Amino acid sequence: MKIFFDASLSGREEYERHYAKIIAVIESLSHVLIKSTLMLRKPQDVALETSKQAEDWYKQLKKWLSECDVAIFEVSYSSTGIGHEVTLALDAGKPVIALYVKGKHPFVLETIPSDKIQVIDYALDDLAPKITKALEYAAGQVDTRFNFFISPHISNYLDWVAKKKRTPRAVYLRKLIEKAMIEEKFEE
Repeated sequence: MKIFFDASLSGREEYERHYAKIIAVIESLSHVLIKSTLMLRKPQDVALETSKQAEDWYKQLKKWLSECDVAIFEVSYSSTGIGHEVTLALDAGKPVIALYVKGKHPFVLETIPSDKIQVIDYALDDLAPKITKALEYAAGQVDTRFNFFISPHISNYLDWVAKKKRTPRAVYLRKLIEKAMIEEKFEE
């Protein structure tokens, strides 16, 4: 699987060992790791970015999230940026694993009403089995790609929806289907 990993840049000083261990565990499981620039930048680098650099980074972030199968975040250090990334991943239909050090409980993340997010506490000595188990569960949550043909008229409508509602076409279609499933009381 392709796994995206990110964590708070501001929290790196305090949690760098944790970040490095998470990266090592993911790589040891033979997954393809898509990691952000987390280990290459400092908070002051971000503060000095131009608007264009920030925009380019955000586009890259969205690309990484669209390419991954699962997104893993270390959330022990409270960060609105990482919270936003979690939301982007979930909105893209990606399973999310939010890892936190015992005692640093991210209460807000547990309120997200989604089966696609796992919020898991860990210690450095039990990180490998916890990530392994979480990835096994997440593998069952990975979306299936489904392609089909549509008329230009429908395509234009979906483009209009994407622009007007700022919702990706796939997300809009998925929500329509999920709504129909609820209305028709579909159960597996």
